[in-house]
Amino acid sequence: MFTSTTRDRLSTIIVTLLVVTISQSTSFAEDTGSGYPTQITLDISDGSYIHEMSDGSSTIISGTIGDENAPHSATWELLDSSGTRQYVDFTDNLVFESETGSWKLWAFSIEINPLIVGPCACTLVITSIDETGYMHTALMSIFISPNAHQLPPTIHIYEDTTEKWHSQRYIVNALSRTVNHAEPIFEYTFRNSTNVKCSDVEDQNISDLADDLILLNSSQLSFGVNEDGNPVGPLSFEIALANSSDGWYDLVIYATNPLNQEFAYDCTSIRVDNNPPIVLIEGPSTLPEGIAAVAIDGSSSYDLNWGIQGLTYIWSVIEVGGSSVSSSAFVVGTDERSILFYPTESGTYEVNLAVADQAGNIGRNSQIIEIQNVAPIVRLTIDGVPISDNDEFILQKGSTVLFDASGSIDTSNDAFNLRYVWRVNNIPTYEGESREFNWPDGIDDEFILTIEVIDDDSESSKISILVKDGSTDSSIPPSIIVLILSTLFLSYSIVNMRKQSSESDIPKW
Repeated sequence: MFTSTTRDRLSTIIVTLLVVTISQSTSFAEDTGSGYPTQITLDISDGSYIHEMSDGSSTIISGTIGDENAPHSATWELLDSSGTRQYVDFTDNLVFESETGSWKLWAFSIEINPLIVGPCACTLVITSIDETGYMHTALMSIFISPNAHQLPPTIHIYEDTTEKWHSQRYIVNALSRTVNHAEPIFEYTFRNSTNVKCSDVEDQNISDLADDLILLNSSQLSFGVNEDGNPVGPLSFEIALANSSDGWYDLVIYATNPLNQEFAYDCTSIRVDNNPPIVLIEGPSTLPEGIAAVAIDGSSSYDLNWGIQGLTYIWSVIEVGGSSVSSSAFVVGTDERSILFYPTESGTYEVNLAVADQAGNIGRNSQIIEIQNVAPIVRLTIDGVPISDNDEFILQKGSTVLFDASGSIDTSNDAFNLRYVWRVNNIPTYEGESREFNWPDGIDDEFILTIEVIDDDSESSKISILVKDGSTDSSIPPSIIVLILSTLFLSYSIVNMRKQSSESDIPKW
């Protein structure tokens, strides 16, 4: 049965949302459940400068990927405000390097040719996808130019927020630094997206930036630091979303090098969802007790702006005012839009449904269901003959008959737990479905026999019949016999005399 009983009525459902935070400054990974998360390392430091070689040769950057199993795929990408400068899938070029216990190491190399890439304040992104499908990423700023002092800062919003949802606030994580280690100046815009996300962000002069730019001061920013303690590299800040309506938004961050006024930008689009889903429960308010499952449906619940995709349904059924405590029963899942309720015990139950959207907002609703007990129906036979309430039955003293109430019926959940109580003149005599019965001691001519059938909810029905003595002496008194014989003799004499008189009138031959 999908129910639970508790001493105190539960008015709300507590949903625990696990928030995974990124602890590494330049890499982030999903926990795959293995002993250690995937590790990506490079042999250069963040903010490295790559010079053009006189012979036009490339710079080789070496790295390793450590994990318990070989990566399913591995790529590297070089990008800046204009987009991707270079992209390489090096999955097939991974070289197994070493093994320590279950931990294995694969080596790879990245070839960057400044003549091909051109001047660039770029972010190098190395991505490894493990066998379970989780993505692990390492980020690093790289500067490429004959004249490094003319380069803008790097800026990259390194969380892939296009598939993430945010409510009330948005924590922005980004990677940025300048070639000369000066702290960049950061500004941002946060606006409703067009049909094409981030489509109106174009390279422009710093003096031509949008009027709705918000300048971030140092107190609003949380920085990572380099080996010298300078606030460079990863940074984060918070955007309040409480007053934002639900929908798509574009975030554009601008980073300006204060020493040369060169700037760069990055853009990402996010979903804002501040409103909880509207929760609807469809199901009966009363049910007869039984074991047949009844569907309670919550599939009409919806998120006003985002529909039903990605909603999580959390169900519970609680007995109201229950006197005992049983194990809690809950159903949780994105596909659990309805539940089957088994009304096996009469009582009052509260069906609770909480619906959580992908931003963590929770809508709740509940419905009271009364489970009504059905009393048994008594069926009585005597020696196989059906007997009804208030019938009379003649029982010969000294004889035995079979009184049988096993044909009594109830709802299927109670049918196997019925009690049968037999009473003689309202005095309980014995219990059981049936019994061979003879005339009870101490009773003269008649008595009332009652059979009461009781279910496990103390609901009952009964039949009462009048049982009479059928063995009383029925001989005719002697005076009556004499009178009858005299009458018969007189009648015979009269008939005989008339016969003789009639015969004397006939002439003789």
